[in-house]
Amino acid sequence: MKIKQLGQGMSRGKLYLILMLAFAPVGICAAEEERLSPGFYPDLALELVFDDNIRRTEDNEVEDWYTRLRPKFDWIWAFGRHELDISAEIDSWHYAKESNENSFDRYLLAELDLDISRLIDVNLAAGYSRSHTLRGHDPSAASVDPNLWKTLGASGEFIYGRRSNQMQLSLLVDHQEIQFLNNDLEGRDHDQDTIQAAVFYNWGPKTQLLLKISRVEFDYKQKYAPIAPGGAELDSSEMGYHIGINWEASYKTSGEFSIGMTKKELDDPRLKSFSGLTTALKAKWAPKSYSTVDLLLERSFQETKQTSTSYVVKNQFSADWEHELTRRLTMESGITLEFDKWSQIREDELFDLYLGVEYSLLRWMDIGVRYTFQNRDSNIPGLDYDSNVIMFTVQAFRNKSGRPKRTMGP
Repeated sequence: MKIKQLGQGMSRGKLYLILMLAFAPVGICAAEEERLSPGFYPDLALELVFDDNIRRTEDNEVEDWYTRLRPKFDWIWAFGRHELDISAEIDSWHYAKESNENSFDRYLLAELDLDISRLIDVNLAAGYSRSHTLRGHDPSAASVDPNLWKTLGASGEFIYGRRSNQMQLSLLVDHQEIQFLNNDLEGRDHDQDTIQAAVFYNWGPKTQLLLKISRVEFDYKQKYAPIAPGGAELDSSEMGYHIGINWEASYKTSGEFSIGMTKKELDDPRLKSFSGLTTALKAKWAPKSYSTVDLLLERSFQETKQTSTSYVVKNQFSADWEHELTRRLTMESGITLEFDKWSQIREDELFDLYLGVEYSLLRWMDIGVRYTFQNRDSNIPGLDYDSNVIMFTVQAFRNKSGRPKRTMGP
């Protein structure tokens, strides 16, 4: 589990935002080479957590214990060359004292992979999620309760060519409906429509080049008054143009890199549009078979629930190290540095650090303990915070499939 999965709950990891990953060839390779056999794959996680600042506030800090129970399953059927994968997950948060922080999140995702011919694949997906955002994230530390939201979405992807071919073509269309359920965020309800075209070119047996063009339309349900006098139209469109490379130089080093320009234009002329460089580097280095380092360097931007802004530009670096001390005992550590700049006024600097160990108690069960420190330094008074988190974990029937999941959420 990465640091942000603890810090943001379900907001970063494998929870379902039905968008193709920034590097589609990774998904294509996984679909062709790392697919699980048909069957039922359960996964159960239990966490006991102490947090000394659950509301992520600068003053009047509140500490509490909570338990987090996450049962999940993947059910995979094969129909000739085709495959259907149904995933369901429940994520239950129960606090000992602060019951208004409790949450019962649920996720459902169906993915249908159609192997039409030797050169054509069609991937369809539909999903539903109902979840929350933890305190201190965009910017629920200032709200009465954690932000609650639900999402309904569907996507379709057409792929021409295989990884072994000289070239591959991909066309993705995606639709999401995002609705907020509390904290007077109805003005942030919106639909999000994406169309993306990509060309992949095999440049050597383990290197693939990428050219990608995408367009995203954001259609908000109503004007959002706090942005500007009389209410502001938050509708916008984004155009992105990216080139990239996906490589596996050796058994020790693999990664993917993309760089390009993205332009966001807001319909309301009073709001600030954005045009600039967006990039992503994901690399894996395994100096030894028992030691792995994952690196992430990313510049991106996204919609926000901050009442006085319309979007946020994120600049992030993270490094995670996993080292097997013995056959059963593994050490995990990581660091994340992030600088967020909103379209108006607000700027945040975030620092996360974690260290933990995991022990394989049984073939099908792991136990672990982890310490996490989180810090935010904001130019908005009252949004700074420090937090210390200690987490005890039990993980059973762990599903370690390398296949990427589509995700949903605001």
